[in-house]
Amino acid sequence: MISKKGLRISIASSILLLAALAGCNLPLNPLASSGVGQATPEPQQAASATPTLASLPVVPAPDLQVLDMLDGQDGWGLSDSAVLRTADGGATWQNATPSGVTAVGLQASSFFLNASTGWVLLPGPDYSPGTLYHTTDGGADWTASSFPYGGALLQFRDPADGTALIPLGAGAGSEAVAVEGTADAGATWTQVFINDPTVTGSSASLPLGGQKSGLTFLDASRGWVAGAEPMDDFIYLFATRDGGHTWAHQELGMPSGISGVQAAAEAVQFFGDRDGVLPVSLFSDSPAMVFYLSHDGGNTWTPTTPVSTSGHYAIASASDFFVWDGGPSLQVSHDSGASWSSVSPNISVKEGLVSFQFVNAATGWALITGAGGAYSLYKTADGGTTWIALIP
Repeated sequence: MISKKGLRISIASSILLLAALAGCNLPLNPLASSGVGQATPEPQQAASATPTLASLPVVPAPDLQVLDMLDGQDGWGLSDSAVLRTADGGATWQNATPSGVTAVGLQASSFFLNASTGWVLLPGPDYSPGTLYHTTDGGADWTASSFPYGGALLQFRDPADGTALIPLGAGAGSEAVAVEGTADAGATWTQVFINDPTVTGSSASLPLGGQKSGLTFLDASRGWVAGAEPMDDFIYLFATRDGGHTWAHQELGMPSGISGVQAAAEAVQFFGDRDGVLPVSLFSDSPAMVFYLSHDGGNTWTPTTPVSTSGHYAIASASDFFVWDGGPSLQVSHDSGASWSSVSPNISVKEGLVSFQFVNAATGWALITGAGGAYSLYKTADGGTTWIALIP
């Protein structure tokens, strides 16, 4: 399922995007652009059996900052100093940090394909270049390779083939990027696109204008970059049909009755090879989110019913969407965004909600910060009404 989490939205790009929109005097909540992030087509997500984790030391109550659950049992996490693995739904966490690594957390870019296979990119001094760590046994062993950049939006379609969107610098509503591909699990990379006008051979098909915040490839040819540009009634979604060499803007109409607003699109998420979901935040006096649906592999998109939001969202399936409204409740749809209902959790999400995610209509997790700044982890098995503490 294309609903990957972790740092699939680069921190630098997100900050610049928020700053650009805030500069347009929009009533923007800093949490409104954060979601669960990127992903891989559903058949690849569960491609490998759960590895044996007996050799990894248990970490009591880790201070999780990034959470990436793959299903009801298996998941990955990042803390300030560790890469973590769970095989029991988050009740127990084990240290899967590459040897010699002492700082991880929000500086890392990561992508986890399944319970066995994952990548963690850590920047070097001055954020560039970086080291890309790769595991195929659930974090027991890692291989390290040099990566020419300090950060990237990473996506792997299978254990070997992947794509990276590289932020090269941003300002005044623009961002230069490069697209690179790998066919050997990240050991080597080849540049397929760059829009930096100072570089020979650059292209403007994915324009310099706009902040890029989401990368999704459905297969080796078809991909999308989402983002935002400070223009009324403009949704930033560019598509490629040749593996990222050339790009074209996909025209998406605004939902019925909505105009004169600015928008920020996040990463497309696919469930199978036809059903896609594109989350779009709408900024006005009453911020909202609308989910665009595709049933033809991303060729066409149709908006659903907008829902009020000031916070995070989670897409569990092509039918099950969850949105935080910025207050004490979650807004939930189980009919692909056609209708919404309110769920009142038994825990406070109004203050300190860092992120949440669901892997199906019932099972989800939430990271919440307390007064002292420590992260607590909660789990629900009933669609968001009842939550139990896994990490106090």
